[in-house]
Order: sequence, then C-alpha cells, then structure tokens
Amino acid sequence: MARNAAILKPFDKLPILDTAAILLVGSEEGHRELIANTILRETGAFNVKIHTTSSLPLPFERDHLRPRFDMIVFLINLHSQYSLSNIISSVALMDAYFFLGKVCFLATKGRHKKVQHCLVDISMVKDLADKYLSLLIQAELEDEEDVVWTAKRLLNMLKICAGLVPGMSSLYTGSILKIV
Repeated sequence: MARNAAILKPFDKLPILDTAAILLVGSEEGHRELIANTILRETGAFNVKIHTTSSLPLPFERDHLRPRFDMIVFLINLHSQYSLSNIISSVALMDAYFFLGKVCFLATKGRHKKVQHCLVDISMVKDLADKYLSLLIQAELEDEEDVVWTAKRLLNMLKICAGLVPGMSSLYTGSILKIV
C-alpha cells in the first residue's frame, strides 16, 4: 500500500457525543450529493457528518481531520460497469472490522422497466454484499419519495452503527432491517 493512502479502520478514533459520521463512496457524484442532502434534511435528534468520495483510499494527508466513520455506503450504478469495478477495488482497501454491520451497498437504477438496460447484473452486486456480509438496498433515486425512503433507511442504520440506540449493536443491523 502506498504511503500517501490510509486504510479505513472503524475503531482508530474516538466517537463524538450524539454524532454519527457516514462515508458515501461511489463514482456518481450526483447520487452521492442527492443522498447526502436528503440525509441532512431528514436528520433528527442527532448530528450527522457526511463525507463523500468517488473511491478509496482516502488521502493520508487529511486523515487527522476526518471523523471516525460509523458507516460506509457504497453506491453502485447498475448502468455502469466502471461503478462496480470502482467499488470492488475500494472495498479491498478497508479494514475487516467495518464488515461487522458498518457497511451497506446501495444499488441504483436497476428496478422497474430499466432492468434490461443494466450493464451490471444485480446478482453480481448481491454476491458482493453476501461476500462481505453486508446489506444491499436497491433504489432508483429518480423520484423524491424513493430518495427520502432511502435516506431514512440509511439514517436508521447509521443511528444503530454509531451506537445511538441503547441495547442495539451494528452486528444486528442486517437481521433487524431485513425484517422491516
């Protein structure tokens, strides 16, 4: 690994009181910004810090300014093979402890009538999520209702991952949210 890059580790920094930090990773800047802005609008009783990047690793020079990330969301556009390969290479640069309930894959543009136009088969993304024992959320992000639903779901997961729900652990996130 190059000296100018930092491997993300979930427990190398102290948490901030009543604050959760999320990292959105994906090649589609528009999707990252749309999710980030909606999360900020929907935030309730706790503070949310949102960071976005197109890929990992993050620059080493700014590591001391970054918060501890409580959750990482990988956005995959099913209409772009580059999007999937970018995420696959990024996932390889993460500490294994993140995969204990602190990672989520968000697949976009793969539902409804557009399935036949997808360059990336959803089964490949499902296999990736299963390989890393992580949740997979499918969303279109084309209408406001779907964007708000996705943001609220991510906020609920983030709240658990940040330890802001008494008696809940991020280890249970997958089993709890699959029921809902």
